[in-house]
Amino acid sequence: MTSMNPPLLLAMILCDSTLREEGTHKLTLLGTFNGLYSHTFPCTHPTFSVFVALTDGRGKVPCKLCMTSLENGHEIFSLPGQIDFQDPTGVAELVFQLRSVTFEKPGDYAIEFLAEGEPLGSRKLRVAKAP
Repeated sequence: MTSMNPPLLLAMILCDSTLREEGTHKLTLLGTFNGLYSHTFPCTHPTFSVFVALTDGRGKVPCKLCMTSLENGHEIFSLPGQIDFQDPTGVAELVFQLRSVTFEKPGDYAIEFLAEGEPLGSRKLRVAKAP
């Protein structure tokens, strides 16, 4: 069963990694950031995470995280996922762990989150040459 309307995006945060505590199941975001830096291009960033929090969903909701270059519209990656909402008033959390993302050159990139094919939110990631 899927919901009639897409869920509400509460947060989309970029970070180096995440850690979930065993007993409490609390999630810790480590090293939040808004941009990446490299001395040379093309560059491959070894790993980072995208944390997404949503509410107002019902049932199993297909979703997708994708990144495109804002300069030319080229898709860098697209990752499918699924969120299972147990309670529409609760908050569902999803972590996308990204590995070996290659940036051909410095610039601005858009990271977009979609649910049920509908864009729920987007944020910019600036990739720049290190000073």
